[in-house]
Amino acid sequence: MTGAARPPAGGTDVAWVAVTAPSQAMGDLRAAYDAVRGADGQVENLYLAMSATPAAMRAADDHYRAVLHNPDNPLPAWLSELAATWVAILCGCDYAARNHGHNFARHLADADRADRWLAALRDGTWAATLSGPALAVVGFAEKLTLHPDAMARADLDALRAAGLSDRAVSYLVQIVAGFAYWARVINALGIRLNDRIGLSDADLHHLAAPRPAPGA
Repeated sequence: MTGAARPPAGGTDVAWVAVTAPSQAMGDLRAAYDAVRGADGQVENLYLAMSATPAAMRAADDHYRAVLHNPDNPLPAWLSELAATWVAILCGCDYAARNHGHNFARHLADADRADRWLAALRDGTWAATLSGPALAVVGFAEKLTLHPDAMARADLDALRAAGLSDRAVSYLVQIVAGFAYWARVINALGIRLNDRIGLSDADLHHLAAPRPAPGA
């Protein structure tokens, strides 16, 4: 997802579960690590902590790329990252909240406004601070994350009224649901935050590039 991890000496520095270092990986795990390596060739702590489930690791990364780093996604990058950050905050996942909050600010390219908006998410004043599509997306993401059983057609109508197309709505749903998954994986495994926060230019270029199919 975001940031690159240094290969650990042991699992205790990465997560609450044992991990297999990339240098020791074989077979499916080695292929999965190769698929998820960052632009610098390293494997992030998030994926190291999933070393017991290489097929799930790769599938989860494929989904992440397909919704958050897909040129077909009509949502502005800053709005996609804002939704991801908000889900992480709601789930109490500091790892994802810090990484994607950084990415949100980077894409928004307005440091003061980004700081105000992130502060509003954290202190609960976002409804009075945000407006337009940002307000609609954050409200929708909160409801879907905390009250999925209460979702109604009217929730989609509110997004459309804020200017989102049905394709944008579909991507938003995937982002919100996907980050609810990631937050639970990260929190349950006790994954340690990487030394570097957020994406670099090289990371963004790397994520946008096609990668070989399994076995290629």
